[in-house]
Amino acid sequence: MKAGAVVVNYNSGTDLTQGLAALLAQEPPVAVVVVDCASTDSSQAVAASPPPGVRAVLLQENVGFAGGCNRGLEALGADCDVVGFFNPDCFPSPQYFRVCLEVLAHNPRVGGVAGRLVRPGGELLDSCGQTLTPLLLRVRDRGYGRPAAGAFLVADRVLAACGAAAVFRRRALEEVAVEGRVFPEEFFAFWEDVDLGWRLGNAGWQVRYEPEAVAVHRRGGTAGPGSGRLIFRRPPELAACVILNRWGTLVRNAHWIDLALRLPLLLAADVGLTAAVAVRQPRLLPALVRGVPRLRHAVRVRRRLVQRRLKELR
Repeated sequence: MKAGAVVVNYNSGTDLTQGLAALLAQEPPVAVVVVDCASTDSSQAVAASPPPGVRAVLLQENVGFAGGCNRGLEALGADCDVVGFFNPDCFPSPQYFRVCLEVLAHNPRVGGVAGRLVRPGGELLDSCGQTLTPLLLRVRDRGYGRPAAGAFLVADRVLAACGAAAVFRRRALEEVAVEGRVFPEEFFAFWEDVDLGWRLGNAGWQVRYEPEAVAVHRRGGTAGPGSGRLIFRRPPELAACVILNRWGTLVRNAHWIDLALRLPLLLAADVGLTAAVAVRQPRLLPALVRGVPRLRHAVRVRRRLVQRRLKELR
């Protein structure tokens, strides 16, 4: 299987050079595309004149991680059977793609592979695949912030792969695309990885966590300095994306019974979180209002996805 990698860049500083070098060092080699979303820092020059073996797609506006992934997928062309999507601050080991290709080759119903992402230094885990919490249906990166030694060393099925380093079977991506797009561009950033993994699961594909596919992820590149939950340290527009895209993902993918039973608890928890963020960032509320059309669009997408599944069952 021929593999390709997409890196979506926006003002990533020196990370982009290191991230591209890590992908160019893969064995076997992979085709690499860097999509620059109108960066204004030093990384724009790297994207404009990338290393040999890297194709550049230079956009005139910031279309977000979701839009950048779609543009990169288009640029790779149809001859890549396997496609990985990466953040500039995620540095896969040289064997990352080899391990993922082996998983996909031996498991025909696996549509995506989640690697073992660790923080710089390797002592702490960052993500070992994504799941949802049972009651509030909030996304959780397995192992997030925990000591890496002896933890999550067994391959397992997960809901989704963290978007910082996710590898997919091209056929699976094409099967779950909506309106011709693999990633929902209205999301801009955040939750697009969970949405994709959920769509794959609903379509009968699996996402597998593979501990031998190791990458280093710095995380938090769009957040301000400090400690505590990242949503409190993100710009209000991105904090609004986190909240709106969560609900967009639930509306698009959750079984209606699960959603209905949890709705009072979900609303109470999210109203509380929204209020807490808005106290610190008053501009959050106007950003949420501007994003309401995303939720109406999510309802329309849900109808299409349900109709598609019913058609496939006939």
